[in-house]
Amino acid sequence: MRRICSFLLALVLAAEIFSNSGTRHELACSLSTQAEAYYSGSYSIQALSALPGSASESAAEAWESPLCAALHTLMNESRTGLVSYAETILSFPRTDGSGGSSEPLRFYCDDFGDYNREQVWAEPHGAFYQDGAGCDLHHLRPTDPQANLVRGSQTFGTVQGRYPSCETWPDGENPVLWFVPDWNNGTGLVEVRDDVKGDVARILLYIYVTYGGPDGENRNLWSDLPPCGGGLTASDGQRVIESLDTLLTWMTLDPVDTWELGRNDVVQSLQGNRNVFIDYPELAFCLFDREIPDMPTPSGWAHSLHCTVTAVADPPEGGALYVAGNVVTAVPGLGWEVEDWTLMPADAAAVTREENVFTLGGLCGDCTLTVRFSFTDPCAALGHRWDTGEIIAEPSCDTEGVRKLTCAVCGTERTEPIPAMGHDWHTQSVGPSCVRAGYELHCCWRCGAEVEFLGAPALGHAWDEGTVTREPTQKLPGERSFRCNRCGAVRMEEIPFRFVDVQNEHAWYFNPVYWALHQTPPITSGTSPTHFSPSQVCTRAQIITFLWRACGSPAPLNPDLPFADVSAGAYYRKAVCWAVEKQITGGTGPTTFSPDDRCTRGQVVTFLWCAAGKPAPGADPMPFTDVSPSKYYYRPVLWATQRGIVSGTSANTFSPKGGCTRAMAVTMLYRLYGP
Repeated sequence: MRRICSFLLALVLAAEIFSNSGTRHELACSLSTQAEAYYSGSYSIQALSALPGSASESAAEAWESPLCAALHTLMNESRTGLVSYAETILSFPRTDGSGGSSEPLRFYCDDFGDYNREQVWAEPHGAFYQDGAGCDLHHLRPTDPQANLVRGSQTFGTVQGRYPSCETWPDGENPVLWFVPDWNNGTGLVEVRDDVKGDVARILLYIYVTYGGPDGENRNLWSDLPPCGGGLTASDGQRVIESLDTLLTWMTLDPVDTWELGRNDVVQSLQGNRNVFIDYPELAFCLFDREIPDMPTPSGWAHSLHCTVTAVADPPEGGALYVAGNVVTAVPGLGWEVEDWTLMPADAAAVTREENVFTLGGLCGDCTLTVRFSFTDPCAALGHRWDTGEIIAEPSCDTEGVRKLTCAVCGTERTEPIPAMGHDWHTQSVGPSCVRAGYELHCCWRCGAEVEFLGAPALGHAWDEGTVTREPTQKLPGERSFRCNRCGAVRMEEIPFRFVDVQNEHAWYFNPVYWALHQTPPITSGTSPTHFSPSQVCTRAQIITFLWRACGSPAPLNPDLPFADVSAGAYYRKAVCWAVEKQITGGTGPTTFSPDDRCTRGQVVTFLWCAAGKPAPGADPMPFTDVSPSKYYYRPVLWATQRGIVSGTSANTFSPKGGCTRAMAVTMLYRLYGP
């Protein structure tokens, strides 16, 4: 209680500084004085935007860029401290009020009422705790308790227009949230209102950069990563926002308003650091190596990048001018110096000068900067009298040094390069191995640099003839081990199982036999561990069982049969029950199925035709003279021939009464159900 009272007293005293005076959804057109003072030196917008970002599709790799490292350092080192998690909610009247009011606006809803606090980057995805992002006021927001419950820890993303069955909260014409609870294996997907999306994106970027770590914590921004860390620093590895494109789209869709900028000022007064993506949303696009769009930002810098700056020297012989974006650098000629400057139109930008460098801030249109030079150097006519010089940078093997010279007459200074010394190489040769090429290693005695040059190619392994370590069976392939006679490396080779009587890979039934064997469960195995017996004629029970297995071995609905010759324990009983239910066969009589009878080719194609739903054959005529239109198997044979499931025993005969061999049976099933 004493601690809370002390904190409240601190807030009362701090209130003399300021509370949030911004207005929600009023476009921020300029930075505050407090914000401008935060970015200077190596952390100016010019210095930061010159650092390389990353175009990596991995959120973890993108965190490793020089720009990300600089922003991480800035926002961490300027953070003077965090209030406790219990005390954060007491800060909301100052941070989240509007127009100086002490009544906080509820995040997502933009209204007033009872609220609790939400970590916008959901805790399960970052496992925040009291001395980390979990109590960072840039990260926390007051929310409607029901909206917070619906939002949960779901991933942010685009729901509208993509998921017609999505839900909304609250019910009404203007929902606050759209969500799909079962997105991405149940992790959920939630979309906030358009005028809050930018706030969400900027908060996520702040956490991603500020609290990302070398072990992967809080870097799973738009891509799934394995869970990382342990204990309090563990995370569930789920993405926080659907994609990088969604994140940047939200940044552009919802620009920074004066309320968000004012909140950034208040939080800085409480914990020292700022969210740079509120002051400079442009840095989000630099961070991921994307082109900065022409969008409204507090500094106007994004818009300025799309304006053209022209520079004119007056007089032209006074010096040279170099334009880089919104920065003009003047280089006076010998005996000249920069006197002053003018801008046309005068209100196109705010010009600041630091020596001979002019920075045009707040560009709002194309403009021309005229730099006037004046002639002042007393040595311009007679020439300078240079001293012997002072070395200010020693040369190295591959880098020039620098010597500074001073004129004894006018005190002008200039620099001149000192040639690089060059490397002092020595060479070591390494011969090739089985897997690596030979090479020559050149090492500099002076600086330690190393350069490797490839020599002879790798020798490759010298494998022996191999040793069979496991013989193949119908259920498990065999293995053969090979050892390199040169380096001792070992590799394994699989030995596929082959029936003794099905060895010829060019046989018409080769692929069907092994396809049937490797189905789960197998459609048929061999007649022995080593033989398939392709020429053996199938029985009716075998054919029906093969067909049942090829269809996935479905359980029959009715286990009863009228056939006295199909016993309850027969391996083919379920297959026969299923075939009778599907009207694939009706038996050989009212009470007989004749399971052990020889199955003919005509019967087999009829079974397949019935199992396929008795499709009508095409208009092509029957090619076989021994298949009469009056026979029950006429339409099945015509259909199967047209589908390429079966062929004749000669050019014009089908042999419908001939026995169907095991090779024929698996081939027909392979052509109907196989790949």
